[in-house]
Amino acid sequence: MPYIVAIHDVSDPERFWSAAAEVGSLPQGVALHATYPRQGGSKAVCLWEGESSDAIRQIVEGATGDSSRNEFFEVDPQHAGALGLP
Repeated sequence: MPYIVAIHDVSDPERFWSAAAEVGSLPQGVALHATYPRQGGSKAVCLWEGESSDAIRQIVEGATGDSSRNEFFEVDPQHAGALGLP
């Protein structure tokens, strides 16, 4: 399964983080490895593992709605700059 980075530009931190906390169990084969929020929660970067960036997009945006603008991309683990993957 590929690693997917999600970058969140959060317009409604209270709603976004409340929804994120209530996601509950993730589908089999999907894992959230790390979340790095900015102080105040207005921006975050998350490292996911899953089938594709579209699959992660559906999970995230299905839970958080329009409380953030999101960018998703698959990590190239062979790239010289790819360090610290689980």
